[in-house]
Amino acid sequence: MSSAGRILPIITTAHCPSAANNNYWPEMYTNQSIVDARKPHPYSDTATPKVFGNVSPLDPQLFSRVNEFAAELVKGERSGKYSPIEVAQWLEDFADTATRQLTQAEAETSPEFRRLAIDVSVEAGLGRFFGAKFRSAVLYAIYEQTHDRTALEEALKQYRRARESWAEIAERTKGVYVSDVTIGELKWLRGHWIDRLPAIDDDITDIEKRLDSAQAANDPVARAAVAEALGRPRRTPAACRHTPPARFEPKQALALEIAVERKLVSARLWYRHVNQAERYETAEMQAAGNRYWATIPAAYTDSPYPLVYYFELKEAADKVWLHPGFGPELAHQPYFVVRHRA
Repeated sequence: MSSAGRILPIITTAHCPSAANNNYWPEMYTNQSIVDARKPHPYSDTATPKVFGNVSPLDPQLFSRVNEFAAELVKGERSGKYSPIEVAQWLEDFADTATRQLTQAEAETSPEFRRLAIDVSVEAGLGRFFGAKFRSAVLYAIYEQTHDRTALEEALKQYRRARESWAEIAERTKGVYVSDVTIGELKWLRGHWIDRLPAIDDDITDIEKRLDSAQAANDPVARAAVAEALGRPRRTPAACRHTPPARFEPKQALALEIAVERKLVSARLWYRHVNQAERYETAEMQAAGNRYWATIPAAYTDSPYPLVYYFELKEAADKVWLHPGFGPELAHQPYFVVRHRA
């Protein structure tokens, strides 16, 4: 396979809960059940029960698990983490853009372009597959937590959409890729997209069976959660002013301040050494008008590592964002880094 069109796989593995710490190429993704943890899959690092909704994002500090986010929707209390539905929308938008640009270039007939076009069409299909599967998994988790039939029906619709995208990939690659694309010696590192369809169909059938016993509900909480799982989420953070310090002095406390144009319910500082073996520490920020401040303790700055930090800003129970967070292009660093003074 050529290296062309790699944007979508990178997004899939780096930003999506489904890819988490599972060691596979997304092109040869082995389906993990939304419903039944007993179904075979290679993802041993998933939390128990080992279903799709419990897969950890590659960065669980900034991205929420499917089941975690569904619980937030039902409770009506959001964290600032990026949700599976936000990621689904990113993937769907990227897939639409890639497809549109391929159509605009369809007059090109060179062998090089045809190879590129096949790869990009597969990547777009993967984006649509994962986008729909994320939505389906969130909706199924809402059903599990509320027993709302509408959530189950919509989960089924989204899973069928995901299946259609996967089937299109399988059909598109017939006669183009070999029937056993071998990435490694293990079963889940071999095969073809068409080999994965039976497991997807089996999981869809399990959801269909639950419709027989599902009861209609008229729960406004469930209705709102379903609407959000099917929507186009867009964050609207307030303007913030924060100047990162140029350096910090080891063994001295580091004070950090941010000004926010809106009145907040709370503000929280998250910080960690630039050492991925460690977990983030947190501190509630104190308010003074529209300014919020917190201090990283002197004992914590006594380290050879730089510091990384960001802010979680809460305007209401269901309106929380991160600063700096990701920008519109999802391309810049979502946190601040400060190094110690030499």
